[in-house]
Amino acid sequence: MDKDELVAYLVFVSYFLLIFLSFGLVFRSILSGQDVSKLFEGRAFYFLRTAVGALLCTWYFMFRFMAWSYDSYSIKQVSASFGRWLVDTALFEQAWTVVCSGPANWWWSSWICTWTVVFTAIVWSESGRRGIKYPYAYMLLGQLVAISVSTALFLVAISLHPRIRPSPRTCPVYIAFPLLMAFLPIYLLPKHVGTNKFMDSLLWLHGALLLPLTSSSTNDLAANAKVRIPFTALYGMLIGAAVWIHKAATEQYLASLRSGQSANATLYKTIFSHPAQGSISLDVIWVGIILISWSVLSGPALFRLVKGSAVVLVLGTAVARLTGVNWGLLASIIPILILFGFGSMALSLQRLRAKNLVKRRELLEKMGMPEETLVQGTSDKAPQVTGKKVVVGFWHPYCNAGGGGERVLWTAIRHLQRTERDLLVLVYSGDYPAATKQEIIDKVKTRFSISLDPARLHFIPLPSRYLISDDFWKRFTLLNQSLGSVVLAWEGLCGKDGLWGDIFIDSMGYGFTYPFTRLIAGSDIAIGTYTHYPTVSTDMVKRVRERVHGVENAGASKSAVKTQIKLVYYRIFTSLYSVSLLFSQHIMTNSSWTQAHIQSLLTAGRASYLASFLLKDETTLQKREERGEAKEEDRARCEVVYPPCDTKELVKLGNLDKRKKEIISLAQFRPEKEHAKQIHALSALFDKYPQHRDGPKRVTLAMMGGARNAQDEERLSGLKALAEKLGVRNNVEFIVNAPYPEVVQRLGQASVGLNTMMDEHFGINVVEFMAAGLIPVVHASAGPVMDIVVPYNGRQTGYHATDAESFAEAIHSAFSLSDKESLAMRKAARDAAVHKFSEAEFEKAWEKGWFRLKDLASRAERGS
Repeated sequence: MDKDELVAYLVFVSYFLLIFLSFGLVFRSILSGQDVSKLFEGRAFYFLRTAVGALLCTWYFMFRFMAWSYDSYSIKQVSASFGRWLVDTALFEQAWTVVCSGPANWWWSSWICTWTVVFTAIVWSESGRRGIKYPYAYMLLGQLVAISVSTALFLVAISLHPRIRPSPRTCPVYIAFPLLMAFLPIYLLPKHVGTNKFMDSLLWLHGALLLPLTSSSTNDLAANAKVRIPFTALYGMLIGAAVWIHKAATEQYLASLRSGQSANATLYKTIFSHPAQGSISLDVIWVGIILISWSVLSGPALFRLVKGSAVVLVLGTAVARLTGVNWGLLASIIPILILFGFGSMALSLQRLRAKNLVKRRELLEKMGMPEETLVQGTSDKAPQVTGKKVVVGFWHPYCNAGGGGERVLWTAIRHLQRTERDLLVLVYSGDYPAATKQEIIDKVKTRFSISLDPARLHFIPLPSRYLISDDFWKRFTLLNQSLGSVVLAWEGLCGKDGLWGDIFIDSMGYGFTYPFTRLIAGSDIAIGTYTHYPTVSTDMVKRVRERVHGVENAGASKSAVKTQIKLVYYRIFTSLYSVSLLFSQHIMTNSSWTQAHIQSLLTAGRASYLASFLLKDETTLQKREERGEAKEEDRARCEVVYPPCDTKELVKLGNLDKRKKEIISLAQFRPEKEHAKQIHALSALFDKYPQHRDGPKRVTLAMMGGARNAQDEERLSGLKALAEKLGVRNNVEFIVNAPYPEVVQRLGQASVGLNTMMDEHFGINVVEFMAAGLIPVVHASAGPVMDIVVPYNGRQTGYHATDAESFAEAIHSAFSLSDKESLAMRKAARDAAVHKFSEAEFEKAWEKGWFRLKDLASRAERGS
């Protein structure tokens, strides 16, 4: 063996050692922080098996290629040896020359080349987003073994590593540039076959794809890169370049066909025309199988069933065309496929429900609440079997926001913990685990002065909460948020940490979760809701029809065509939403205004064709009641349960006749709260009544509220700039995320409480104003005008207004009252708050709905 042969042997062995090293790094990346057993569960196990299948197929042909190459060499060389073959043969170049020579060969190869570029971008972004280590190892494995194997293993990693960071919105140019430039050698490869430039193009392509993955999307260099490109634009350019490559390859291939020659048959024959071509072509086919599988296996069970059925239909049609199967025969198979789909769905649901029972038992035991379990006796106590527990889940993705809706949630939970001994409360939230259980409990105590029992409280994470955020969807926001809530429902009920109990209560108003919960959990669960605000209402539709610019109508008010399109959109959405509401067995609303809208939607829903198909419609219900098979009180009820206000602390605030000339605004800095109108009202007040700007009659405005995120902070900055612009900044104070004791203290000093939001469904802050002895000045709409700021025992409790000028007049009137008139109005407002909106009144009304849901769950368990 001469020196050249020794080097060749070392290179050949090193190649396989590098493959083993790549596999080692990839599996170390996959199992980082994971139990090995997780590899053999769910989607991870599925894609692990596809990786094995892809490896066996591609490398069967790869070894056949090596054998072919050696045989070809030995025919030409009389004294051929394995070592001399390695010395004299450039295997890498030889294989790629085969797969790039000829239009049919290149048609197959172009697919694997272009997918590799897109795959690089996905690996770079997802590895940083999920904390997946060694992203370069996946590309190295793809280049040394097969990109299909690498793709499948990366999907295994994705299955085991949930998102821990938000998706990067932009990509540094130093990452995007080599990816885009990689399309140049792809374009040149078939043109450079047989020339000295061929290897240069190959090496350029492989280097351009490996280089970006040596840098993580989370390192300082990537984070601090100044020149960036939006990911949407990058993917658009990558896909556009890929389409351009494939269009040219397809046109060239079709042009090469002889008259009467079948394009599909030729491509099929090309796969097996050469071992090297077989390896690359099967690599393409396996990538397609893997990507289709990922698409089908992602999302809720119902969506997976629909996507799976579509794939089966397409494949069936393709097989029919290729094999000449009779279309009538194919059509006869469709009913069988439909039945098979429903059967598969039923089996999947049965499996989910059985799994949920196991998870329920494990959680109850972990929480120290074993269910129907024999407890060993002691010398003082006989053995006993523990009773059935009640598990209730509260759907509240923003449970840590600190607003009025959260007060309802935590007050209800505290009441249940006080009154129900054998009760475990689940809270479905996107705040957890970023905020720990104790941190959330501590914030509830600080913000609302509500104490909770952590031993009977469990949080279920909703990692995809961004799907229901205000700013995630740019178009069809209501529909997309509602569909996003269904994805979250899948996570909360069926995900890794998902679980459901005996009762499901939505306390945020995501109506599309009700039918999904019924589908997944079946008839054994009771579904209830506390609705603060209908997702869509007749008032919103009216504003669109009249082309009034508002929060829900941005853009449409400027165009008659957009208005008509949006009206159709609202009509479709309203129909779906109204039917979804029918799946709730008991609906509690926070005001008469919300109740009226929900009842209107329920009536429309019962009369719809969709309800007659999915549920018992109005006519069916009436017939059942006439026959005595059901009672009218069994129908879904819709009752007003006023939200709780902590009047116990607020009514202790004295000095009703000695308050500062201060206006208090108390609301989260969300767009619908219309804080800007308050500043405009203050400016209008000073313009018309300048005595309120300075001097003894000087009036100030304290804007108190919570800022949930960067958007709220930006909104707050805009309000400060507006106050400067209108010249009232010296009279406006901004107090952000104040603890509850400070809120109470400030309410005890001020004179007027201000709420400018149109269609405020209820207005807990208005009740807090009244309980604290402030004179409320509120928008003349919805809850404040219908339920709260109304005469009490014949006494006026506050003022109503609509625009900045009328608010300014109302504020002036409030500060112009005599001491006696002011004191009488404050007392009337306080009496109304205490007797109508206290925590005790809320708990009394809540308990009626709770007992009904508990009875429904009990009856469902008994099968009656």
